Amino acid sequence: MNPKKPLGKGLGAIIINSPAPAERLEKEISQVKSDSVCDISLSLIDPNPDQPRMHFDDVEIANLAESISSVGLIQPIILRKADAGRFQIVAGERRFRATKNLGKASIKAIIINADEETNFSIALIENVQRQNLDPIEEAKAYRLLINRFKLKQQDVAKKVGKERATIANSLRLLTLPENIQEAVSAGVISQGHAKVIASLEEDKQIHFYTQILEKNLSVRSLEKLINESSTEKIASSKTASKKDAHIRHMEDKLRSLFGTKVEIRHSGGKGKIEISYYSLDDFERIVEKIEK
Repeated sequence: MNPKKPLGKGLGAIIINSPAPAERLEKEISQVKSDSVCDISLSLIDPNPDQPRMHFDDVEIANLAESISSVGLIQPIILRKADAGRFQIVAGERRFRATKNLGKASIKAIIINADEETNFSIALIENVQRQNLDPIEEAKAYRLLINRFKLKQQDVAKKVGKERATIANSLRLLTLPENIQEAVSAGVISQGHAKVIASLEEDKQIHFYTQILEKNLSVRSLEKLINESSTEKIASSKTASKKDAHIRHMEDKLRSLFGTKVEIRHSGGKGKIEISYYSLDDFERIVEKIEK
């Protein structure tokens, strides 16, 4: 039989700019013939537990199912053998879900030999190339590659065809508070906003995140506001330096505890503590910490 071209742009997209997985798989892939594409029962297929994409849009899956129903499955999914005669998805979970939604019993697939690292790398690369991941999903996938397989940022960069600085900037998003990460995933703020906020000290991140929401700031406007704030801080530093060192130390401890601005005003053995919050969610978060 003549070699079949079932992979089209799909597998090409997986291995483009990705030397490490390509070196191990390209030879096997180049030998794929028409009889290597087979029908596999959907009941024998399991999703990849390390699938980088954590959220699947029901509307997108429904649209894909409609397309498959109309013109068929143009590109087979890619599987690897698992235990007990089962198979695990390497690439194509959206196609798998859409086909399952159509009530079909089987799906066309290509079975390859892939170890755990290669399996995860290909799943990540496919999603990155197709821009299927939100920024936080992508960052978490990079972190998993680094931690599980003892890779360096440069190694990950080579696998996905990106600059090392891009990987580093992506990983920095995971240092943001959980509520800001959720906002990035949901598209409430952009990755550009998040990168700017990630460069700030922890006690300022919530403040400027709230400013973005309240003032509908662009990334450039956010940067301008932060620069103006820094200038004001320098101007008021003389006043702050007069505060007792012990009081400043306690302010720092409380800022770290509550993750927000805290100011202690102390005079003559009495005073007050001001804890700033920038939204109702922020308020509830602080109250929960106090009640613990």
